[in-house]
Amino acid sequence: MADSDNATGPPLRLPVQPSLLGYGSGPIGVPWGTDRGYSVDIMVSAVVTAFIGTVFVFLRFYTRRVIISVLNWEDWLIVGAQIFSVAMCAAFATEAWLGHGQHVYHIPLENFMPMGKVGWVAILLYELSLWCSQVSILLLFLRIWTFPRVNRAAYYLLLLVMAYNIFVVITVLTACVPLRAFWDFELQFSGRAYCHSKRIWWANTYLHVVTDFMIYMIPMPVILRARFPKRQKILLFVLFAFGFFVCLVSIIRTWMLAISTETMDFTFDNVAVAFWSCVETNATVCVACIMTFKPLLTRWFPNLVEKGPGQGNLSLEVARSGRVLTIGSRPVRSPPVDLERSIISVSRGAGHEIVDIKAD
Repeated sequence: MADSDNATGPPLRLPVQPSLLGYGSGPIGVPWGTDRGYSVDIMVSAVVTAFIGTVFVFLRFYTRRVIISVLNWEDWLIVGAQIFSVAMCAAFATEAWLGHGQHVYHIPLENFMPMGKVGWVAILLYELSLWCSQVSILLLFLRIWTFPRVNRAAYYLLLLVMAYNIFVVITVLTACVPLRAFWDFELQFSGRAYCHSKRIWWANTYLHVVTDFMIYMIPMPVILRARFPKRQKILLFVLFAFGFFVCLVSIIRTWMLAISTETMDFTFDNVAVAFWSCVETNATVCVACIMTFKPLLTRWFPNLVEKGPGQGNLSLEVARSGRVLTIGSRPVRSPPVDLERSIISVSRGAGHEIVDIKAD
């Protein structure tokens, strides 16, 4: 087991054979499981974060399917992201049931190989969840923005995200050759197996952090220059603050991962990585969903997001201008337009299709 509980991080290289570390043979008079540990905490955090993410996906589909009657690729991708995230949280809960969160010397030796297998699955699911979430957000940006520079930035970043995530998934699938060495200590130390170096795993981790920042920075120049009511501008800044919160979570997780790779008691000291991994994947899904909640908020809290003083009805503004205004369109001369509306959705006709018409 090269990385049984090094959740979604570089493989753990042990300097000696596991049989010499006393695994499964806790201190005299202290049987396995009698100290509190953090196994229950891992299970609770996995269940809570997965539940919250699932609720947000349900609200997104209610908004898109029921309120505006449209579903696109980005909506299905976020479903995939949440499925992978829930499965990852289930994998962490399974690891906790096997002993993750307990001190390494309290865990029966026979539990380490199953933990290693589940740990590898958790890594793969983590990568797949973030991949789907990032692509979903970028596809949404390409659908709603009309500034050529913003579109180009989103398009090139989408290509980068696709390329490096393919690389990441390949590195996970070939973490060790043969793969069994990833969770089999004896094979790993026999010299008959190859496992990727830590440099490759850290490169993957840093790429996730950097691309997260790049994704949420794309709309900021437009939002800062756009003119719309103060209340709605605050809502937009709050929305993207959630996005940068995801970036912060990713940084914290990376920091926890760096600490956990330097310890021998990795099943106990690696708990924070499991927790922050669940938070990161589910928070990313939540942010992607919040970006589509404007019609939902308009229906439930009309005073919060509806037009401010001096603004006309959106349908009247569209009729006057002869086109639907979006961020990046040239403004009409008559009453100020609620530019923020176009960030989430603009309905047209009976089909309520999202439209994104560029300026003539």
